[in-house]
Amino acid sequence: MNYTEWEIYFQQNQVHFKDIDFAMPDQLTEDEKATIYTSLQQFQRGENSEGKHLFAYAKTNPDPAYLRCISLFIREEQSHARVLGAFMARHDIKRIKNHWVDGVFRWLRKSGGLENTIRVLLTAEIISKVYYVALHEATGSTLLKKICKQILKDEDQHIAFQCHTLCPSYKRKSSLGKFFARSWHFILMIGTISVVWLHHSKVLKKGGFTSKDFFNTTLHFFFEAEAVIRRNEMPLITGKKIASV
Repeated sequence: MNYTEWEIYFQQNQVHFKDIDFAMPDQLTEDEKATIYTSLQQFQRGENSEGKHLFAYAKTNPDPAYLRCISLFIREEQSHARVLGAFMARHDIKRIKNHWVDGVFRWLRKSGGLENTIRVLLTAEIISKVYYVALHEATGSTLLKKICKQILKDEDQHIAFQCHTLCPSYKRKSSLGKFFARSWHFILMIGTISVVWLHHSKVLKKGGFTSKDFFNTTLHFFFEAEAVIRRNEMPLITGKKIASV
């Protein structure tokens, strides 16, 4: 795919939540609410970014279609925050304005150029592929399950989009440069897995993941994405299927 094709995809996907009816009957038990409360607050905050630095870095890409793609991508991420926020409001879960984990990720995204920003985003999206499966399974809420399923579909394509962006810059690197790029991303991924387990283990456990499962499944998606970047291929990633979702 090229960026013009990605732009078409993002434009067509703007109606991705059209089938979700927030007026539909929905139940969330007090135990389920207690399990997901702080975890959902943090993920909803993480999805809600203005993307100013990403947009500024995106201007360095010579393809004008890329900047349009990034604008649509940011809008799609914000739509995740919006629908999660609507679900939270439905069940009296307060939104938060700040969290230190989100703050660290925002700092990491700002502390480098476009490539570093994309790798940080890719790390978060790989984590999301596992987290939203767990969140889907953690409650009996029909509404939350619908939201999680659509976010998971979006994240598959976001991962592919970020890999597409990283492929050319990776190809231009020396062998040593490639080694350092992969090493930095692996360290970032391991650190993120550890922090997410620490803060979201209640949801992950309720969703059927042990710490080992979470670690192994997340690394599976990480190595899958890294393989796509190394081969300089640009498919839509479907990843390892989890039958329950």
